[in-house]
Amino acid sequence: MTDAIDVLVIGTEPPCPRCDLLGILVKECAPANVELNLSHCAFDAEEATALGKRLGRKIGTAKHVSKDADIPMDWDAVYGLIEQQKASARPDCRPADLWTAELDALLRPCGEAAESTGYLMTPVLVVNGEVVHHGSIPSRGQIMGWLS
Repeated sequence: MTDAIDVLVIGTEPPCPRCDLLGILVKECAPANVELNLSHCAFDAEEATALGKRLGRKIGTAKHVSKDADIPMDWDAVYGLIEQQKASARPDCRPADLWTAELDALLRPCGEAAESTGYLMTPVLVVNGEVVHHGSIPSRGQIMGWLS
């Protein structure tokens, strides 16, 4: 008998580098003996909104958190980093190919403020209906633990 795991990545549509990478990592980290039901939805989709309401939280992006928490962000630096990655990437690259640890570092102040502002910040990882992570790219080890 094969076990099944339902995984939802809540992010942006189309997926940003972080949201796309999280989906890829989930696929790579899923145990071989498990049927992985992986889906993606936008933070403002009905499914995400319903989850947020059930948990008494808002679901949004780093921009939403920075605005609500009054965090000054250098968005030009964030988008400039992505464009810099894009300039050196293959023409057929996918959003995940544009992710860097520096991108997570630039967005970290928003991730740290998400809890205090009542947000689940994208990317949000939901495993079998339970939010296990949000706001950054978790390690492969963490993902494997949540999927095992």
